[in-house]
Amino acid sequence: MSTIATSMTGPAGPPAAARTSWTALGPLTRRSLRSGLRTPALLLPPLLTSAFFMIIYEGQLSSVAASTTPGGRYIDVVLPLCLLTTAFTGGATAGQLLVTDIGSDYHARLWLTPVSRWTLIAAPVLAGVVVLTAQAAVLTALAALIGLNPVAGAPALLALIGATVLLGTGFLLLAAAVGLRTGSSSAVGTVTLVFFPLSFFTATFVPRDRLDGWMAHAADINPLTPPLEAMRSLLTASWSEQNLLPGALVALAVLLVGAAAAHLALVRRTRTGV
Repeated sequence: MSTIATSMTGPAGPPAAARTSWTALGPLTRRSLRSGLRTPALLLPPLLTSAFFMIIYEGQLSSVAASTTPGGRYIDVVLPLCLLTTAFTGGATAGQLLVTDIGSDYHARLWLTPVSRWTLIAAPVLAGVVVLTAQAAVLTALAALIGLNPVAGAPALLALIGATVLLGTGFLLLAAAVGLRTGSSSAVGTVTLVFFPLSFFTATFVPRDRLDGWMAHAADINPLTPPLEAMRSLLTASWSEQNLLPGALVALAVLLVGAAAAHLALVRRTRTGV
């Protein structure tokens, strides 16, 4: 391990290794992105599934539930839900890319190069961020074609995409941590399985104030409720009327938990070897 540690810093010392790491991050991220693009089964299902359900929900429920939504547009309720599910289903991208590299021994070879270990997990996460941004943009554009018209205008759409990416980055880090810890694609899939059921125990098909009984109480304690309501607020309220803080705090909490989990997984793999 000491030999590996020496090769990581190199004769020029830690500052030179740090410069090498930042220089290598771009190529490593592009490689991860190319690997993902060569695996359509990894990238397309989250996008196609969300697009399918958005069209179905809007087509079948809009005439029934539109009267319960601000502005009378049901797409304002459906799109944030679909973006939320895309955030944690697409979040598996980084973990799956890591699992692929570990299985092919490419990750083990990278481990011996003179770059800091954090770049080996940052690269697939950044590639996942690029993919998630594209997925969120495509879904938002599709929603615009079927009637999306936010009260706050086009900037609200950019904010909505940014909110999706912020939340999704936390899930990307969680999936990367699981992939680095286990090297198992099925284990990475559990990140989605943990959060997907939660999306049905919140204000899934109607605004939060339309729920009552036990479902209202479930939505109150569901950690996905604040970001979902914040994303809907971006579409249905003017900037002065929005309260985005609870949703932003949840997204930041997921991001911090994901970063901590990724750090711990990286430390463990460093100690035990690849």
